[in-house]
Amino acid sequence: LLRFIFGTIFIGGGILTLIAGFYAKGKREGFYPAALIMFAGLGGIIQAENMLQFFFAWELMTLGSYILIIRGKRSMPHGYSYMLFSVAGAYLMMIGFAMVNAQAGLSLEAMSMITENANLIYLLLAIGFMTKTATVGLHIWLPGAHAEAESDVSPMVSAILLKAGVFGLIILFIAMGAEKAGSNPILYVLGWLGAITALVGNLAASFQEDAKKLLAYSSIGQLGYILFAFTIMTHLGWLTGITYSINHFLFKAVLFLAIGAVVLRVKTHNMYEMGGLISRMPFAFIAVLIGIITLSGVPPLSGFAGKWLFYNAVILKGWYFQGAIVFFSGIIAFLYTFRLIHSIFLGQLKDEHRNVKEISIWFIIPIYILIIAIMIFSARPDLILQPIGDAIAGYFPSETLNWTGTTASTSLGYWSGYKVMVIIGIMFVLILGWLIMLNRKAKKVKQFNIVYSGERPERPETTHISYNMFAGYNKALGLLVAPFITNFWKSVSEAVTGTAGYIRRLYTGNGQTYALHIIMYVVIIYLIVF
Repeated sequence: LLRFIFGTIFIGGGILTLIAGFYAKGKREGFYPAALIMFAGLGGIIQAENMLQFFFAWELMTLGSYILIIRGKRSMPHGYSYMLFSVAGAYLMMIGFAMVNAQAGLSLEAMSMITENANLIYLLLAIGFMTKTATVGLHIWLPGAHAEAESDVSPMVSAILLKAGVFGLIILFIAMGAEKAGSNPILYVLGWLGAITALVGNLAASFQEDAKKLLAYSSIGQLGYILFAFTIMTHLGWLTGITYSINHFLFKAVLFLAIGAVVLRVKTHNMYEMGGLISRMPFAFIAVLIGIITLSGVPPLSGFAGKWLFYNAVILKGWYFQGAIVFFSGIIAFLYTFRLIHSIFLGQLKDEHRNVKEISIWFIIPIYILIIAIMIFSARPDLILQPIGDAIAGYFPSETLNWTGTTASTSLGYWSGYKVMVIIGIMFVLILGWLIMLNRKAKKVKQFNIVYSGERPERPETTHISYNMFAGYNKALGLLVAPFITNFWKSVSEAVTGTAGYIRRLYTGNGQTYALHIIMYVVIIYLIVF
């Protein structure tokens, strides 16, 4: 069943995001072959029966996604960074698989049969998979790669590709012994990494001026939630991780498609250069509104289901400190979700955007199919979570999520997606009617009916409230997202480049020099042997 869920995300999501590609007119040389390579790899991961098949499909997926990423106008450096981390992760996976094969064979089930160096093997594989989930420390490739990719590629690599790493971690955690492995120190460390990733990703997202880069950092935060949930290693923890995986696919595909389509229309990524687009792009506005409601986890949409499961899983596990960080990260998410919709769609419309059109119909079609899926999952989560819960009950026999009709319950409380939607829907209609009555005589403020306290703005962007919106928070908390990790990898890169420069002096391209190397090698070996 888990293979079916992730297979649906990979293949179904791929079909939907490929629909958006029809917005482009003329030839897109290399686009469809690269997309097919990536999705063939994703499909191969799901169907793999042994480690060799899995690794081949993983590399196929990496190759296709790399070619798609570097198609962006400014994405080549970020694509190079992505490939470096992917290659490093692949080497770690290869070493781990080889060590498993030496003990128990090539089958994926063999990972659960190893007896020697088990934790080392699990650690190697976990790091390899986490290069795709962009866990903190391995995340520096993601913001640029996702932000600079083409508008229909960004949802592919964010909403879909990242789940490959999640699927790999699921296979690994099952092999570690599922609930029996809950006390493994590796999982405890990974749980902390997940919590810190959620915090760093969400905080960094709040300080972005680029709309697509904001969504990219948001993906880092959301994948932190998912990693943390799975490391809890309980029935509720895994249901939380699966719920967040499904939700992230749905709302991040909606947001990247909608914002990417807006960017195509207004020709800028900067939110302070937008504003007032609700009147020109109502379909895009509704899509982003539904997307951020799901992302933020407020009722009545499916994000609230994930938050409710999170509370239960963390309390029953007893991971209060990590849980506090994760929940604080959720509060931070409100900052950038508010900014995303306020800066782009509300406020005053820019003069240059007065004649801008609604986003392309080729984006609207997949967006609203995904929105329908969000609504179904929100109203009837039992259709998906109940069979998944039954399927993983064998791995996690401790306290499970119990269902009575559409109502889910644990020892801590109960929740019904259908009832929450009905109650919130009634409240929304009543409050909306009251606001319409209250503001029926309100005066509409025109675009130039504004003042600047008698001061002339220094730069055009400072006239937009969105510009440097959370400067105060950045001053107080920006230390948490300071580029320590980026500087670390930069220093590593410089050290490797410098070392390679010295070694390169031995390889001058001169045939006589190479002949001398061979003679010296033979002489040294002769002296050592004899």
